[in-house]
Order: sequence, then C-alpha cells, then structure tokens
Amino acid sequence: MSVGDHIKSASESASKLTKRVVDAVEDKVDDVTEAVESTVRSAGSKIRDVAGRGDKN
Repeated sequence: MSVGDHIKSASESASKLTKRVVDAVEDKVDDVTEAVESTVRSAGSKIRDVAGRGDKN
C-alpha cells in the first residue's frame, strides 16, 4: 500500500467513526428530548388538575 492509500484508509475509518459518534449523540438527544417533553406534559396535567381544570379544554 502506498502512503496515499494509507491516508485514504485512515480518512475513511475516521469518517465512519465520526458518523457512529454523531448517530449515538443524536439518539441520546432524542431520548432526552422525549423525556423532557413527557415531564412537561405530566407537570402541565398536574397543574391543570390542581387548578381545577382537568382535561376540560
């Protein structure tokens, strides 16, 4: 293998690793976003219940 081939191979490996890391971070961000949305909905529902409004939209 020539030096250029090694550089190309290393670059492709780095690119694949970067994609895996980005995908993992996006998955975690999605998980956290869902957890926050769920918590906000739950808190809003509890606040409406305490305020006596319930689900009377």
